[in-house]
Amino acid sequence: MWARLTIGIIVLVIKVRSGEVAEWRQQREKAVDALFHQQEAAWGVEVLQQAASQGNLDAQSDLTLAHLLGIGVTQDIAGAAASSSSLVSVGGARAHTTQALLLSHNLTGSSLTQQERQNQAVSHYLLAAINKDPLAQIMVGGHYWSGGDCEAALQYLRRAATTVADTVSDEAKSRTPPRYIWDEDDTTLMTYQIPSLDEFQFLEYSAMTGDHEAALRAAIILYKGVPDVGYDPVRAAEYLRQAAEANITTAMVMLAAMHLHNTVTPDRDDTLDLLQTALAFGDKTAHTYLGLLYLKGYGDVPKNLGKAKKHLQQGIKMGSVEAFYLLGKLYEDPDSSGSVEEAMMMWEVSAMFGHVPSAFKVAENYWQKMTKTAFTVVKDSTSALAENWCHKALPLYRMTALSGSWQYLQEAAYDDYRRGLYSSALLKYLLLSDMGYTSAHVNAGRLLDSGVTGVYSSVEAAQSEALKVWQRAADAGVAAGQLRLGDMYYYGQGVPLDVIAAAQHYSDAAKMGSAQGMFNMANMKEWGQGVSQNITNARMLYEAALEASPDAYVPVGLALFRMNLLLAVNSTLGLDIYATNWLPRKRSNLFSSLDALLPAWDVALMVVLTIVIVVMVTTGRYRR
Repeated sequence: MWARLTIGIIVLVIKVRSGEVAEWRQQREKAVDALFHQQEAAWGVEVLQQAASQGNLDAQSDLTLAHLLGIGVTQDIAGAAASSSSLVSVGGARAHTTQALLLSHNLTGSSLTQQERQNQAVSHYLLAAINKDPLAQIMVGGHYWSGGDCEAALQYLRRAATTVADTVSDEAKSRTPPRYIWDEDDTTLMTYQIPSLDEFQFLEYSAMTGDHEAALRAAIILYKGVPDVGYDPVRAAEYLRQAAEANITTAMVMLAAMHLHNTVTPDRDDTLDLLQTALAFGDKTAHTYLGLLYLKGYGDVPKNLGKAKKHLQQGIKMGSVEAFYLLGKLYEDPDSSGSVEEAMMMWEVSAMFGHVPSAFKVAENYWQKMTKTAFTVVKDSTSALAENWCHKALPLYRMTALSGSWQYLQEAAYDDYRRGLYSSALLKYLLLSDMGYTSAHVNAGRLLDSGVTGVYSSVEAAQSEALKVWQRAADAGVAAGQLRLGDMYYYGQGVPLDVIAAAQHYSDAAKMGSAQGMFNMANMKEWGQGVSQNITNARMLYEAALEASPDAYVPVGLALFRMNLLLAVNSTLGLDIYATNWLPRKRSNLFSSLDALLPAWDVALMVVLTIVIVVMVTTGRYRR
C-alpha cells in the first residue's frame, strides 16, 4: 500500500513539474519574441530577469543578447561579453550566439587573428544552432551557403524556417520598407513615404470630423503598423467601418479581409455583404476575398469550392498574389479536383512576389524530392537533380527564416539611431547584416564610416568592419556598396590603395544605374586612373550621370567645363595637360582639412587656366 502511495506521489510530482516546465517554455517563448518588438521589449526583459534571478540559465543566456544589443535595457557590451563567456560553459544557446557575435565583430578584446575569431564564432553558432536558436541556425546556414555546401546550409536554414512558418500569416500583407539612416540610400522614397506621427494625428483629426478618405488612410497606416504609429488592427477596423459606410469600396474589401483572416472580431455579421457590395460597385479586388470566404466557409456561408475557384481565378486576373496562394490551397484540398502539382504551380508564382507561406511550401516540396533521392539505389543519376533542388530551396527557406520576429530589430535600430544611441543601433545592424538583411549592410556601413558609435577604439578596426558590410552590400547588388568599396580602394581606407580595384567598383556601380558611379568612372577615364584614358568615353559617362540624376547638374557641368577648358588649352598652346598627374593618389589629412578652406583642386585649376587664356587673348589683341 505504501509503495503504491509513494509511486502515486512521485507520478503527481512529475506531472506538476512537467506542467511547470511546459508553462515556463511557453512564457519564455513569448518573452524572447517580445524582445524583438519595441513596444514589448521591456516586458520581455522583465520576465527573463525574474526567471534569471531564480537561477534559470536559459533566461540568463537570453539576457546576454539583450544587453549586447540594448534591447529593453541599457546596452552593456562589456557586461554581455563577461556573462556570456561564463554561461557558455554551463549551457544556454543564446549565450553562444552572443559570444559568436562578439567574436565576429572583434568586440572581445582578444589578441586572436581575424581568421581565428571567425573560426571560434562559427563554433559558437554551431552549438547554439544545435540547441535550437533560430538566429544561430540562420547564421550557420549562411556560413555553409557562402562556403558552397548547399546540403548543410539547407539543414540549418530549414530548421529556422520551420520555426518561423507557423507564426507567419497567410495574408499577402505588404511590408513597410526598411528605413535608411541616409536618405540617399533609400530607393523607395519616391514610391512610399512613411508618415510622421504629426501627419497621422492630422489624418485622425480629419477622420473624426467626417473626412472618410482620411479615415481610410488612417486605417491603412494602423494596419500596416508603420513606425511611430504602431500596429493597431482594432482601431484600423473602426476607421474602415466609417469609410465603408460612406461606400468606399477599398474599405469594404479591407474590413472583410480582416474578418476572414481573424485579425479582428467582426462587429457585425456582414462580411459577405461587404464583399458583394464592393464587387457590385466595380471593385474587382473583392474576388480574392470572396474566394477565401467560399474556400473555407465563413459564418452561415458554407464551403463551396466551385464558387471559390471562380472568384480566385478572377483575382488572379487582377494580379492578386494572395489569389495565387489561395488557389493553390484549393488545389491541395482533398475535395477538389486539383493536384499537388497544380498547387505548387500557384505557390511558385506567389513565392516569386515574396509571399512567405508560399515560399515555405515550395521549399518543402523541393526538400521532399531531395529526401526521396537519398534512398535511390542509383545515386549518380539523381545527385545532379538533388543539387538543383537544394539550390532552389535555399533562398526560399532563407526568405521564410528572415520573416521571423527578429526582422523588427531593423526599426528598433533606426529608432536608436534617431535618439542618438549609435552604439546600440550599430550592434543591431551588425547582427542583422550577419543574418542577411540588405538594408542593414548599408546602415551598418554608414555608422561605421561616421565614427560616431564609440564601439571601436581605432579607426583601423572600424574600417575593417566597414569593409565587410560594404562588401556584403555590393554582393547583394546595392550600388552604394560598390561606391564605398571604390572609395576605400581609391583612398586606401582599410585596404591597400588600388586605383584599378577602385575603377572596377565604380564601373560596377555605374552599371547598376548609379549617377555617382558614372561620374567617378568618368573622372577616372578622363585622367587615365586605373583604366586607359579615353576622353570621349569620359564625356559620355559625365552626360549619362546627368541623365541618371538631375542633382548631378552642377558637378557634371563643372567637370565638362573643365574638360573643354583643358582641351582648349591643349589645342591653343600645343600642350598635353592631361599628361601631368594633377590628381593626388591619396588625400592626406592636411589636404582634407584644407578642403574646408579652399576650393576643390579642379575648380582652382579651371580658374588658373581661364586666367591664362584671358591673358593670352588680351595680349593678342594688344599686339594687333
